[in-house]
Amino acid sequence: MRGNTSYWDKVARARLSRRRLLQAGAGAGAGVTALSLIGCGGGGDDGGIEGDASGLLGKHEDRTKQAKAGGIWPDFMDEDVINLDPLLNNATPTFPQMTPVYSNLLKGGISSKERPGAETISGDAAESFEVSADAMQITLKLRANHKFDPRPPTNGRAMTSADVKWSWDKFAELGPSARDLANSRSEVSPITTVETPDDRTVVMKFAFPYSPIIELLSSHQHFYVMPRDDNFNFQGDMRGSGPYFLESFRPSQGITYNKNPDWYGNPEPYLDKIERTLISDYSSGLAQFKAKNLWAFTVRPDDILATKRDQPEMLMLAEREYATGVSYTNFSKRPDSIFVDERVRRAVAMMLDRELLTETFQGLELFRSAGLPTNYRLNSHIPAGYAEWVDPRGDGLGEGAKYFEHNPAEAKKLVEAAGLQTPVKETYGCWSDRAFDIVKEHEVTAAMINNGGIFDLEWRPLLYTTSWRQEDDSGGEAYTGLLASRLAGFSVDVYVTQKYTPEGRSKVSNGPVPGITDLVIKQRQETDSKKRNAILKELQQNAAMSWPDLPHPSGNFPGYSLRWPWLANHGMFITNNVSARVFTRYWYDESKRTS
Repeated sequence: MRGNTSYWDKVARARLSRRRLLQAGAGAGAGVTALSLIGCGGGGDDGGIEGDASGLLGKHEDRTKQAKAGGIWPDFMDEDVINLDPLLNNATPTFPQMTPVYSNLLKGGISSKERPGAETISGDAAESFEVSADAMQITLKLRANHKFDPRPPTNGRAMTSADVKWSWDKFAELGPSARDLANSRSEVSPITTVETPDDRTVVMKFAFPYSPIIELLSSHQHFYVMPRDDNFNFQGDMRGSGPYFLESFRPSQGITYNKNPDWYGNPEPYLDKIERTLISDYSSGLAQFKAKNLWAFTVRPDDILATKRDQPEMLMLAEREYATGVSYTNFSKRPDSIFVDERVRRAVAMMLDRELLTETFQGLELFRSAGLPTNYRLNSHIPAGYAEWVDPRGDGLGEGAKYFEHNPAEAKKLVEAAGLQTPVKETYGCWSDRAFDIVKEHEVTAAMINNGGIFDLEWRPLLYTTSWRQEDDSGGEAYTGLLASRLAGFSVDVYVTQKYTPEGRSKVSNGPVPGITDLVIKQRQETDSKKRNAILKELQQNAAMSWPDLPHPSGNFPGYSLRWPWLANHGMFITNNVSARVFTRYWYDESKRTS
């Protein structure tokens, strides 16, 4: 993908319609010809009706009181599972396949109205917990008779604190995300020791006051309690204590779960079985959804309206929260890279027309013309779904806000001031074998940066589990150009810690990021919420000046989703973490099934 300027020249001048934009994409490089658009997150209002002139939206209605037990839910997953061990897993999309089976110590909250706060976090494997007044430790009491899978080797035995300690020791030593919790892995992380005074009590002590500990212990991407066993193959099989047990795992095919009749949330879960089939091809998944072989599916924005109109009995809802996990692009941190100069990083940022990308990738023109609300936000270096987010289109970022604006003329001046000759040749690396919608957006981002002849980026496809993973884990040291990446955060603390500390699972640098890493550590140890928010605002202001990475260039749009109405309660709730396991409230409403 070198030297192709006609694509974005045309787009930027004419502000083309979405259809013309897709047609113009044929000149942008491999994969863009067949560009398929992606959406993210949620949005809309509580009732799903206010502001809707289309007449297509349904209402959000919690029907748990009418729930009936039974039914098999035909579901899907779009990425294959490589490792079933939640303590060792390093692939973000795999964690949702583990939450039905394994227990965290705590779990996220659920709301039918708005994003729940930390006060809604409750016990999972632990029935109760208490953070000390000085925020230097947490004491958890495990549930009595909280049983593991009845099959060998667990044989239905009850969980004890020894399982927690065994899991913690394994996690702290080997877990990819342990750097967020274990002080032994990172000096910026809180937990120093885990003590077990008796079979049901766990005491975690901290290196410094750390009040957000309950958010970490309720994260579906962090610490799980597994049965103490040094011989079982946890990477290929599961023995958990969650609302479902694993019936079968078929690599590159799918996963089946059976209801745990002894789960503490009884009568939840309502569905007897969940059958998830691997469907990595979008067209195949959409066809299966239309044929009612899938009860819900992630329909792309450009297909939402057509699918709803073709299948009017489908329930269309406005999602109601902005995304907290986004893709981004890292700059090389090697001393021989041109991107060591922050003027060049700023120039890349100013090559992007974020409004146009948002209009394009998230189908806003289609929704707007149909009479649907299309409010969106632009992510700063903290995604728009977090309460601590600062709007790049407001005045909160200060001088750095101008680098979020599309300004190729200024970008050229910055490149020339850095002493570089145009076009500046470099590479843009990205995985090529999964999450194809995200890949396509990165392809178009690279093409937009190339527009006008200031940059000339060569597209570099990588393999996710090998070459891309190695480069992504290198903190910017394994390449001299740009590298696509992604991070699904559940709290702003974890998001910035994983990204901007050298020990972070998605670190952008092997060393401290000037003006940012010190603020990550400072906010992590601040127990006053107002002071902590001020620190996070300063962090975003500094990042907008230095650009250690390039946030998702298109906006964060409250989108729309579809499901068949007999999957009751689907899309009705908002959680603050996947560990809330909202799927335990789904139920099969046979009265809504027409065929």
